[in-house]
Amino acid sequence: MRVRILLETRQRGVYATTLLMYEFLKEKGIDVEMYTSFPSNFNVLPPHPKSKIFGEETMLNSTSYSKRVLNEINPEKGSILHIANAWHGIIPLAEKRGVKTVITIQYWWPTCYFNSMTCNDCDCKTVSKVSRAIRSKKSKSLFTSSLEAFYAIRKMERIKKNVSSASAILAVSKVVKDVLISRGFPEEKIKVININALTKNIDYVPYNPNDKFFTFAYLSYPDREKGIFNLVEAFAIALKKNSNLRLKVPGGLESKQVVKIVKDLELTEHVILTERVPYEEYVKKMREILSDVDVVIVPSLNIDTWARVVTESMLSGRPVLVTKGNGGLVEQVTDGVDGFHVNTYDVKEFAEALYKISLIPREEIKKMGERARANALAKYNSDKIINDIIELYKELSE
Repeated sequence: MRVRILLETRQRGVYATTLLMYEFLKEKGIDVEMYTSFPSNFNVLPPHPKSKIFGEETMLNSTSYSKRVLNEINPEKGSILHIANAWHGIIPLAEKRGVKTVITIQYWWPTCYFNSMTCNDCDCKTVSKVSRAIRSKKSKSLFTSSLEAFYAIRKMERIKKNVSSASAILAVSKVVKDVLISRGFPEEKIKVININALTKNIDYVPYNPNDKFFTFAYLSYPDREKGIFNLVEAFAIALKKNSNLRLKVPGGLESKQVVKIVKDLELTEHVILTERVPYEEYVKKMREILSDVDVVIVPSLNIDTWARVVTESMLSGRPVLVTKGNGGLVEQVTDGVDGFHVNTYDVKEFAEALYKISLIPREEIKKMGERARANALAKYNSDKIINDIIELYKELSE
């Protein structure tokens, strides 16, 4: 059984998951190779054509480029081609050659034109609804948004056709499977495997809380959609009720907007912003980063399919606060047991939750962290996850 993995992005979450999957498959003795469309230590494919008009995603998934890549890889009939992210254009061509394809759905690009699932009444197939969603996201007229809506609908139809032609669709969480089914993707092909929970060498970080400060940590990208601005505003309000609060934001210096809001709200003495480091270095520094952290916060405003940072923080022995009702996040964290489900959309409610959490005795915080690690180890065993992937490959190869 030969497996070839295709990866087109260096985005931290996808890259980390794919790299771990590759390493685990190697350790299991699987004949696996990795191919990337960007410079890497693996097999580097020719770059895809560029176009300012059509965009990178369209050119990556063009028929001509897909044929070129397949000719270079030259996979045998019956072998496995695993698409790690959104390289969907190659699927139907590979299937015609008798190659079995698996595509991992880690984000919302197959079901949302904006890859966000934030427009609740949009179905990505009705012109009026898509046009309205486009106007809510962009400053466009009704005429221009309607034209783009036709393009968006055709694009989403093509994505759905390509993804549906795969031998198997790997959903990273239950919420991903549910949404895919609701949008008409073939249920019989969808298999839930928590591949984003794959981890390696995440040890328990001894809990050494600061004597003065109750410390929260935000470890995600400093993007608005990830909830960083709601968090900073809520933290500022909570700080007025408990002056012994502190917030650590590794990577916060990457965002000028985050730096500005921290300064404008006069939080520089309580919010610690540092530079972001590469993923491999971040894992090595987790002990240093989390040693005095009481609770990790993952306040995503968009529906998350999964959050690697949640799994890693739980394995490190820290309770995690996540957005109440948010897809893959609440699949990972049990409210009041190993973390907290909080309404992070309402800043005042968010602030009150931060304040109340800061009053919880340290001994109870420690126990919650220990439960977080135990629960993560039990639910998301890396050996079981990789064995489930191998079993899927075997089923397709038979």
